[in-house]
Amino acid sequence: MTFPLVQMMQTGLTFERWREFVAEFCTDRANSMIGAGCDDILWQRPRGIIVIANERGYIHGLFSYQVRDDMSEGLVLHVDNIMAVEIVSRPYVLDAMRDAMNRLVLDHHCAAVHVSVGEMEERLRDYFSGAGFVPRKIRYCAPAAQH
Repeated sequence: MTFPLVQMMQTGLTFERWREFVAEFCTDRANSMIGAGCDDILWQRPRGIIVIANERGYIHGLFSYQVRDDMSEGLVLHVDNIMAVEIVSRPYVLDAMRDAMNRLVLDHHCAAVHVSVGEMEERLRDYFSGAGFVPRKIRYCAPAAQH
């Protein structure tokens, strides 16, 4: 159900690659407490994909996350692959994503949230800057050397 949104935002992504990505992020059940409710178990996963849908079930956004141990900060929630379609001008979808991030931070006892956005994604950069995020650890990217 999420692939149409993903394909709209990442036009070159194949359905097969999307399925591989989802399987990799959503099969890890480590650190889940046995006996908890299904919803609680999903939030306890150390990595996953959060989907934002409206009351009618229409998907408006998603992001992937992973909780990792940072040498200087302790547990950190890393958020990537943010995709949001705002039908109205207000940031409802991004606000819902921020609420989900806050729950993940609390559930996993994280000390910080690191959000990765592309350098060309002004709307996301403006939103997170307005929400109190500041540039911190800058990532550099280079393609892998082909041998």
